[in-house]
Amino acid sequence: MTKLTTTITNNKLIKGQYGDIAFGPWGLECSDQRSFVTLTDQPRNAKQISDVWHLSGGRIRIAYETRKPTPNTIGLKLRIRALDDILLQDAVIRLAFDKTAIKHGRIANKTVHHTNSDKYRLYPTNKAALIGQDGTTISVSLDHADGAGRFDPYMYLRDRDDHWIIHARLLPSDPVDQVWLRWANRFFTLSAPGWLSALLWRMPPLKRLIWRLRERMGRHCPEIQAVPLNCLKAGQSLSMEVTCHLH
Repeated sequence: MTKLTTTITNNKLIKGQYGDIAFGPWGLECSDQRSFVTLTDQPRNAKQISDVWHLSGGRIRIAYETRKPTPNTIGLKLRIRALDDILLQDAVIRLAFDKTAIKHGRIANKTVHHTNSDKYRLYPTNKAALIGQDGTTISVSLDHADGAGRFDPYMYLRDRDDHWIIHARLLPSDPVDQVWLRWANRFFTLSAPGWLSALLWRMPPLKRLIWRLRERMGRHCPEIQAVPLNCLKAGQSLSMEVTCHLH
């Protein structure tokens, strides 16, 4: 029988192994317009003091838990509580898997092969899966999501470099409080005026086109996209619970 082994340190999964399938590190992400919170990369314009993160737009308190409730499952919980009124782009639970022993992925009844497209295959669903070369199935389910009435649950499957990435994600729901239309590259970020972004957002064909355009189109698309933000009021919380089952 295949055994699931994990290294969990300070409530974070550092690495894991199930047969030939390797995975990790796993973590969380959260953004406002200028700050990026992460446990697996380098935060930007964000400072952590204990469980409180100071972003450009305000403070949030983050509780994150990783546990192994059964021999073949891993559970992840995220709760983000606003300490100030703050405009947020998203809240994320992030899982990464080495691509080597994985044959393909599945999301929204679609089969996805790894081509290093870096496309965020994003759907309003609560399930995603990876199928191993040996027939192993990795099932990731979003079991609970509370968006405080302002954020909706999504999942995405992404083929990037040597990894498969699965996100459980809370994104702003309509009507949104702000739209950030940007063009970013390694040298600079240009933002459209707020009035222009809001005007384009009110045109349904353009809204469908520019909503997270670069994410949907992948690495060969310029870093141009519209990113909505909604206000999480002080005292309100976003929360998600995810289970990963390997069998």
